[in-house]
Amino acid sequence: MKNKSGFTFLLAAALASSLFASQAVFAADEKSDDDKPQTKGGGKSFSGKASWYGPGFNGKKTASGEVFDMNKCSAAHLKLPFQTKVQIEDPRTGKTVIVKVNDRGPYVKTRVLDMSKGAAVKLGTISRGVAFIDCLVIDDK
Repeated sequence: MKNKSGFTFLLAAALASSLFASQAVFAADEKSDDDKPQTKGGGKSFSGKASWYGPGFNGKKTASGEVFDMNKCSAAHLKLPFQTKVQIEDPRTGKTVIVKVNDRGPYVKTRVLDMSKGAAVKLGTISRGVAFIDCLVIDDK
């Protein structure tokens, strides 16, 4: 009987050791917050409704002084510094686009951002006009 209980103890110890080792391997595969790419923008994020604009503004100067090209990927935001790059995601589709802030707006209080027509086309929100978006500041100058 003594041999069986000793064997059982060794078997239990081996299984526990094996389980601990496999958990360590799985833990090493998981990414921690320290492993995520860092952004100059500090990972600031915001969400809300956004619309697009273009016709009527194309070729005119933006608030930053740039000439607005509605077919490029740019955006208007009330507070972010000009030249800030923002990744916009449509949570319904998972599509993303990166825009550069070069204008001020939106001036509709229920919206967080206005994007150029080109950005809305790439994001796939052009036909909706107004869409709920998630934004991540990836580079603020």
